[in-house]
Amino acid sequence: MRRSHIAVFVSIALSTALPALAQSAADGEKVFRKCASCHQVGDGAKNRIGPVLTDVFGSTAGSFEGYKYGKSMLAAGEDGLIWTEENLFNYLFSPKDFLRAFLDDPKAKAKMSFRLKDEQDRRDVVAYLSSFTVAMATPTNGFCVTNQSELTHVFAVDAGDAGRKVQELTPGQSLCTAESSTPQNGFVSVFETIEKDEGCSRLITAGNDEGMIRYSDFDRCEWTSNSS
Repeated sequence: MRRSHIAVFVSIALSTALPALAQSAADGEKVFRKCASCHQVGDGAKNRIGPVLTDVFGSTAGSFEGYKYGKSMLAAGEDGLIWTEENLFNYLFSPKDFLRAFLDDPKAKAKMSFRLKDEQDRRDVVAYLSSFTVAMATPTNGFCVTNQSELTHVFAVDAGDAGRKVQELTPGQSLCTAESSTPQNGFVSVFETIEKDEGCSRLITAGNDEGMIRYSDFDRCEWTSNSS
């Protein structure tokens, strides 16, 4: 599986896991100046040489509207690459090598040739971009999930044909579907880590926000809707 190839790539790229050192959004803003000739972020941001990076976390690779992605990035998105903080942190070390590992394709190419090799710089850029994750009220025709536990977990909201989003949420953070013209019901799910494909899922109807209070394997999580 591709995750084994990514694990090898990450072991080469990283000396520690992402949460081990502090991250500074303020320092990340300064580092991002190196990226600003290609990427914009924030209100009014537009695609340039690279795509807009507002609300990038939780999005599928190659999916920002109006940007012409390379074939390898589109293939990665079709194969399930989601921009979590960890994935973007690793991608910034070497975009080409990251895509080759994910796709298990030694010929995969990245339009982005720039590499951000310094580990702390990458941590800080991730923190800076995280500050541009759009805060949403529960959409009238969509739904949200909130991490009400004391630990970080990976969450998903799935509205079927209306789209699926996956994101690592720290305690108190929420993930919502996009607003829709018609009511969308679906599923909210939580996994202990991005590598695990078993966790907890729950049906949810439009207009609701489900909270996960305590994580437990094999669909035994405690949710706000079933807590006493």
